[in-house]
Amino acid sequence: MKRQIKFIESSFVDISDDLLSDINVVIHLAAITNASESFNNSQIEEVNIKQTKEFIDRCVKIPQCKFFFPSSTSVYGVASNLVVEDNDDFLNPQSPYAESKIEIERYLQGADIQFIIGRLGTIFGCSPGMRFHTAINKFCYQASLGLPLTIWKENYEQYRPYLDLQDGIEAILFLIKNSKPYQTYNIVTDNYKLSQVVEFISDTHTVALDKVDTPLLNQYSYKVSNKKLKHLGYNPTGDLRQGIESTMEMLKCVRSY
Repeated sequence: MKRQIKFIESSFVDISDDLLSDINVVIHLAAITNASESFNNSQIEEVNIKQTKEFIDRCVKIPQCKFFFPSSTSVYGVASNLVVEDNDDFLNPQSPYAESKIEIERYLQGADIQFIIGRLGTIFGCSPGMRFHTAINKFCYQASLGLPLTIWKENYEQYRPYLDLQDGIEAILFLIKNSKPYQTYNIVTDNYKLSQVVEFISDTHTVALDKVDTPLLNQYSYKVSNKKLKHLGYNPTGDLRQGIESTMEMLKCVRSY
């Protein structure tokens, strides 16, 4: 059966109340991203906080609306072997971007709306509109051009949470369908050190490292648990090594073209 899908080319702040009135689910992906550059980006306050709060206030008026908010595992910032989502002691955002995510999480918790919060790991994997400021995609891009990988030297042996793109999409849809409202979930494929990421890229490409000072302060090594998501019934199937191989192959094809 064919579905009738209506596309609206508009900023989310310009969507009319009439168009919103029949909405059952909002997946609010509109945001300024890139944590390391958020220190000098004045749009974080305007888009990620002010406009998003105003949009939530409008969605509150829709009784049937379920609101999915993609937060980030960058809201964490304490050294830990395993970070869980229902313990605020782990929260210690290290950038304006991460702080904006925490502020909206707390705003939702005080709003009269059925919300689900997903704290996403750093995305990797191919897509039609790939962005190359995130660690793995950036490394693959640099390696494909024969450039040295720009590594934050303090983070090289620290663990970080990563998320396969397809896992992220499937997990969001799964949570909208299966999760009770007013819950927060870590959405992570697995945790890796940057040194492991470099090792996987080195399997197919000779790489050099350009280790630079870390632009963020008080960085910690931490692993993020996805046990709560798994307990609900979703098991991530992505694989970082395979994701890197697919990305490198795609970039090779683009360069050949």
